[in-house]
Amino acid sequence: MVEKFDLVIIGGGNAGYIPAIRASQLGMKVALIEKREGGHLGGTCLNVGCIPTKALLHTAHLLHDAKNGEEFGVKIAEVEFDYPLAA
Repeated sequence: MVEKFDLVIIGGGNAGYIPAIRASQLGMKVALIEKREGGHLGGTCLNVGCIPTKALLHTAHLLHDAKNGEEFGVKIAEVEFDYPLAA
């Protein structure tokens, strides 16, 4: 069976899925082709790059501040980092 689309977008990253959604909202029949298994949308930045990295960087700063707060009068008996919870 041959399907016809008004728009075919290759890549489900930010540059792909956002226009696909908008075109669909405008009534177009859209095909979005994504090579990543499971059809993860958002690309590298959203899923494993920029955003997760910045979240872990913020967590690292919080951990550092908690461990080194005595010079500012903050005393915390025990500081732990739970990576699975943070990731």
